[in-house]
Amino acid sequence: MKSIQSRIVDEMTVFADLGTEGASGAQRREGFVVRLVRHGDELALVFPENGDGEVIERCRSGKRQTYPSYLALLASERFGNLGAWAATQKMLLREVLADMQTGIRVQGAMAGCDDLLTADELNGFLQSAERCQDSVHVLLIDGPAGIGKTKFIEALALARAADYRHQRHPLVLHVESRGRVLSYLQDLIAFSLQRLRLSVTFDQLPVLARHGLVTLAIDGFDELGDPNGYELAWSQVNETIGEIRGAGTLILAGRETFIGLSRLKSALPVLKERDIVHGLTLRPPTPKVAGDWLQKKGWSKADVKNADALLDADSYALRPFFLGRLAEPDMAKSLRESAGTSLLAILVDKMVERESGKFGDAVDRVLSPEQRLQYAHRFLREAAQYMADDQTDIIGETPLTWLVDMAAPESLDPDTTGLLKNRAGVMAFLANDDLPGYRRFAHSQLFNYFLSAAAIEAVGHGETPKFVKRNIFSADFLTVLVEVIRNVARVDPGLIEMFFDNAHQWVKSNRSIDRGARNLGAWIIAALPTMAGIRDDSDTIRIGPVEVDETILRGTSPRTTLQGVFINQLDIRGADVRDLMFEESVLTTVIVDEGTRVSRTFPAPQSLGRTHDGFDRDPSSIGDWLDVHGRVTATDEVVPNPDGRHGLMLRLVERACRNSSFWIPETAEGTVDRFVKDPLWPDVLRLLKAHDFIREDVLSASGRKSRFVHIRQSGQLLANDPKDRKVARFYEALANAAV
Repeated sequence: MKSIQSRIVDEMTVFADLGTEGASGAQRREGFVVRLVRHGDELALVFPENGDGEVIERCRSGKRQTYPSYLALLASERFGNLGAWAATQKMLLREVLADMQTGIRVQGAMAGCDDLLTADELNGFLQSAERCQDSVHVLLIDGPAGIGKTKFIEALALARAADYRHQRHPLVLHVESRGRVLSYLQDLIAFSLQRLRLSVTFDQLPVLARHGLVTLAIDGFDELGDPNGYELAWSQVNETIGEIRGAGTLILAGRETFIGLSRLKSALPVLKERDIVHGLTLRPPTPKVAGDWLQKKGWSKADVKNADALLDADSYALRPFFLGRLAEPDMAKSLRESAGTSLLAILVDKMVERESGKFGDAVDRVLSPEQRLQYAHRFLREAAQYMADDQTDIIGETPLTWLVDMAAPESLDPDTTGLLKNRAGVMAFLANDDLPGYRRFAHSQLFNYFLSAAAIEAVGHGETPKFVKRNIFSADFLTVLVEVIRNVARVDPGLIEMFFDNAHQWVKSNRSIDRGARNLGAWIIAALPTMAGIRDDSDTIRIGPVEVDETILRGTSPRTTLQGVFINQLDIRGADVRDLMFEESVLTTVIVDEGTRVSRTFPAPQSLGRTHDGFDRDPSSIGDWLDVHGRVTATDEVVPNPDGRHGLMLRLVERACRNSSFWIPETAEGTVDRFVKDPLWPDVLRLLKAHDFIREDVLSASGRKSRFVHIRQSGQLLANDPKDRKVARFYEALANAAV
């Protein structure tokens, strides 16, 4: 173990000017003296022998200054210059978070506690945590896309910077993934420091963090991935923890299926018993809070009442980003004019519609409303694909103008094309990046939406774009891809069939070293529930052999056999995969919940992630859970005759609850949801209505008004907890009606 004096010399060396010999130390009569050149000045720093106490700084010019401690020296203008850091960060973040005063406050619950904390309250919690010497405090912040992880970290950073002159709490360096397939933490740290125009360099940052002067917050930690299951991400965090051990704090933010306390502890062997590990899960506002906020933004009480189905618990609409989009002018009215297959599709369609009306009279005279809509969609698809092909999440102003030529109608005159180019960089979907002259999508889910649309269009027409062969796609992208697939299937099922068949053919015929087969394999598995509504139930789909990094499956799987398939992570929360058969296949990690139902051939994974319970790696426990949820338990133990009326009605309820469409048409015309066409569905629907599990509305679909329904509390219906009397009464009534 290094002595205190050796450690100080090493730490001062990273602050020495480039081209100099670094720092050197020697014991002198007045104390331990460290010599280095900093900002062109030759310095002699006199430390107490044990390093604890006043530090005297002497310059060659004869100037002398005394600091009360080594930490004060590190924070001083000559070294970390944390006062200037705080001032710059405060100015930047106040501008970024200008709308926070009128916005929904993001809150999170600490693991094992139901109390909700704001960013300010978390700041107090972190400062009050008792810790041992030579330790590290790790805080996980998780939640789904759009929940506000980035805003939460920015609010914490602003609270620290704004109060720095009085409290001296550690400043926060907010490090964001830049959208590359492999992100190296040192590069990201360097960019974040550059954004603040700081003189501190990436190799000096760990010294400041080690002494509790700066907190490192890695946002999008799950994007620091590689093709081998995120080993790169974990190894970088392991290394970082070693570098900041002492009084350091590390914040990791990512999606809830990637990180969890149990998974983190097992993946980070550098953690010791004396270290502190906390978890914070961000929560959406309650439907009432969201409704009250929308009224403050101009919605009427009638508007809120009409949208109460959209504001169900766990709805996309409750996530702050999407709630902000709902609050935009005229959105309340336009929502009643649409019955998209998902809330995300509804929001995006309305945003595109509004944007296509802002090109100006000169463009409006040349292009019809339909042409303007098509142009806007295609331009945004091209922008998303350009970024994905370039393995980044930003695009320059010049490439944006090139994309206008690709997206505009071929016969468009140069003057009108020029007008579209002038507006290319100011579309509401795009926001200014930290790099001058660059734009990025305003939210990752918008990027995912248009990239999904580009992928379906390209693969459906027999092309395999560069980004499919090169990139790694997370569950956030896959979740959006599934919604876009369903949205397209509603109006063009033939394109989705071609997309599925072309992707399937590529998987079967390509064994190249690129990532095409892995990605397309993940996509066709994710698309299976939609294919159930397009193809005949009697057909069995066969997939494999293929290796898949990560995929999801929502809803109800059709008859499918996975043969020789290896999946690193499979998320089947709320899914019914009883018709998904496995042959010689391996699953590493499976994410489930109480609504999940598995097949008799479902292989036991190495790790089972259960909602709110962390990851289980005990083979016996994993086997027991799978057995109870369909692998062994016979259906006739629950339903005497599973093929009789009662069994069929139960399966209809489950399929309806697992259906990913927000609105379900009351009639079978124009839907890809096969259960709506079942002759027993009207009886099931009447029972759901009678027990207050249905919200009805008249909405526009394909240009005409139709009746739609939304199933309330679908998660509770799937879980079928006998303690839930409302759910129990419904299933009792269903059994009686089936007689």
